[in-house]
Amino acid sequence: MAHPMTIGQVAIPWAPSRQLSPGLVVVDLHHDIWGDTLNIALGRARSIDIPPLTQCHVYFHHVFALRVVEDGDLSDGMSSHTVEEQIQIITPSRFAAWFHQESKGVHLDEDLQHYRISTWDYCVDILTSRPPELHLVE
Repeated sequence: MAHPMTIGQVAIPWAPSRQLSPGLVVVDLHHDIWGDTLNIALGRARSIDIPPLTQCHVYFHHVFALRVVEDGDLSDGMSSHTVEEQIQIITPSRFAAWFHQESKGVHLDEDLQHYRISTWDYCVDILTSRPPELHLVE
């Protein structure tokens, strides 16, 4: 049962992610702090002893907060996701509320968006003031 003071969240599929294949995994995550860029590579698992084949890169700029959790450790039990749900916009966001509380409201004037990348292996939450860019790998 949810606590009565818990913010109810809604996951809205990020439209560009609809062109992605279902069942992608996180291949790589690189946060270039000096370049202010977060690059998350998503791909198709091939075998347990062969690295996944990268199918796309999702680039985030001006990242305020980042959280990576193994999907099995999430309390909401999301263990399988449809293609529309692999990249989502979360609104309202408990992660954003936590961030504003911890930062003492310093960024309340920023138009922060909470993006979530959900794969069968990881859940990556990103707070950013800019929409991400999706680059497909040929």
